[in-house]
Amino acid sequence: MDGRNAGLYKIGEVSRLSGVPVKTIRHYSDEGVLPPSGYTDSGYRLYSKEDLSRLETVRTLRAADFDLTTIKRLLTEELGPEEAARLQLDVVNLQIKALTRRRALLESSLGTGGEGEEKTTRPYPDRARALALLSAHEREAFVGRHLERTVEDVPLDAAWKEWFWKGAVLDLPENLTDGQIDAWVELAELVSDEGFVQAVRGQARPFWEEVDEDFDLAAWNEAGGQAMREAILAVREGRSPRGGREQGVVERYLKACAKAMNREGDTELAEWLLSHYEATVDPRPERYWQLIGILRGWPEKPPHGEAYRWLMEGLRWRIDAGRSGTDVPADPRTETY
Repeated sequence: MDGRNAGLYKIGEVSRLSGVPVKTIRHYSDEGVLPPSGYTDSGYRLYSKEDLSRLETVRTLRAADFDLTTIKRLLTEELGPEEAARLQLDVVNLQIKALTRRRALLESSLGTGGEGEEKTTRPYPDRARALALLSAHEREAFVGRHLERTVEDVPLDAAWKEWFWKGAVLDLPENLTDGQIDAWVELAELVSDEGFVQAVRGQARPFWEEVDEDFDLAAWNEAGGQAMREAILAVREGRSPRGGREQGVVERYLKACAKAMNREGDTELAEWLLSHYEATVDPRPERYWQLIGILRGWPEKPPHGEAYRWLMEGLRWRIDAGRSGTDVPADPRTETY
């Protein structure tokens, strides 16, 4: 590096010094949030010590859920001395909060015990907090090991299990935001909880023990998935499952289950599905997917739990209507099912 660029860092050096991935730094630069202080003759970006400080501010603001547009405005807008001081104070307070959380994570991995006392190992689920600082590969392996316990002795379809595993444990981020660290801590404790293991096993076993040996995963995913998508839409639009169009969705879900289980899509199966749901309903599996969504960066809370409850409400009304002799309204659409 020539003399005019002395004291400047290449993007790889900035990444090593800050712990921020090169890809992220480049994105910040492209968005104008972290413009480089110079370029090499070959066109590579160069950053100063002041840029490193600015990067730390950007990272802290991002951890506080500020979008890049807002961050850019905060950093480039002309501010008076009082406004600038207030912004700096807010940043410092956010940094203190983040450091306090990281200290707690590290302390939890070192055991407990006062001065002069022997350190003791914390219970296993508590020690799992330390995993928040491990690599994505290690996090995926951790979740995988514990999920394996939830399906022990459950006769799962091999293709379905592979699909489930990919959705649950693959592509977890290497670098976690503060919000994702919180989600990971909760997730690590959740999958370590024996109650969660039993809840998932209790939900899965009855269905898979009923599934026919010629179970067609593709057909099940297509039929069940379409019904679930329509249920999600109905929930978002605030529609009751008692209307004709909505009961058409419930009927398609019932037929999808019937086909997978090699049974008739009749009242008996509807009663079985509803009783299974009522016997095994538990908020923990739904919370599991919400936490996975936070870690995977999904834009909104997974809606499947609400949609499934909507379908069960529709089944309950369908059963009650049959018992009382009430006609189930016809689906006004002309689709053939």
